[in-house]
Amino acid sequence: MAAITAMSASAADGLTVLNLTKAETVLTFDSIAGQWDQTFSDEEPTIDSQIYCFMHSALPSYKTWWGFTVSKSADNQPKSDWITYQYSNMAKGGVALNADGTVKLNTQGAPVADKNVPYIVGYYNKYMSRKPCQLLTNDGEAHEAVGCYVNLNSYSFYSLLFGDAFTRSFTEGDKFTLTVHGVADDNTEKTVDVTLASYTDGVLSAATGWKYVDLSALGAVNELYFTMDSTDSGSWGMNTPGYFCLDKLMMKTDVNTSVASVGAESNLRYNRAEKCLTATPGMLIGVYTAEGVMVASSEDGALSLADAESGVYVARCGHRSLKIAL
Repeated sequence: MAAITAMSASAADGLTVLNLTKAETVLTFDSIAGQWDQTFSDEEPTIDSQIYCFMHSALPSYKTWWGFTVSKSADNQPKSDWITYQYSNMAKGGVALNADGTVKLNTQGAPVADKNVPYIVGYYNKYMSRKPCQLLTNDGEAHEAVGCYVNLNSYSFYSLLFGDAFTRSFTEGDKFTLTVHGVADDNTEKTVDVTLASYTDGVLSAATGWKYVDLSALGAVNELYFTMDSTDSGSWGMNTPGYFCLDKLMMKTDVNTSVASVGAESNLRYNRAEKCLTATPGMLIGVYTAEGVMVASSEDGALSLADAESGVYVARCGHRSLKIAL
């Protein structure tokens, strides 16, 4: 029933359904493993699509990335070389849409996966960043969280199913979870927990198809970030590979916190040419890193970022927030 609800909701006014075929970021893909070809590049700090800004980080010299990337892999078979093939999901593709933009369902009411539809792959590693899997709305507005679809990454699934050199196979009582954190414009948080896999009464249950997650409990947010946990953990954190797949995130504009209603309060603006923020004098402008650390502030009505290091920042003033890439 949740999937059917999500399908009909996607036709509602003001709803934005993540569709990576509409991405502003240029998305071309590796012909072998299927991942976005900028996955290991540190020159692409975000993946932008519609109102969504997914944070992406990489260390090219170490062939390491974290946060988010995009994949078109439809290969869900086990591999001996998961470092190369870490971008697949168990559903074998992204969530298909009907011509009217609603989620396509099969005769059993489950979302249809399409090998030609790109989807998000998240990699959670708490040692890389305080918020390693973070996304922002990039239009300066708070939006009501509606829902999204999640799916098990193939690497994670086969690791918990069979175990490997770093993990053990799941047994009775084991659980692998994803937590979605919604951050409101006053920096308060609410969470929604998602069970990706669990072993109960001798049966392993796993999200091998696209699973709808109701995010309405998060309310109006302008930031989401994701954390993960596994009962197969040690002194260095999770042993289960910290991957998950996401598609068709849905948000709608919240009339009570939109730019139209709160813009006059702070009048926060960014001049890209001069690298300068302006706002109503007397109101605090705060500039934060993607990890949430404040790096600059002013109450004078203007704040220059001309000397700031390259990267992605979030500027906040009153109820308004803006993403800035330098």
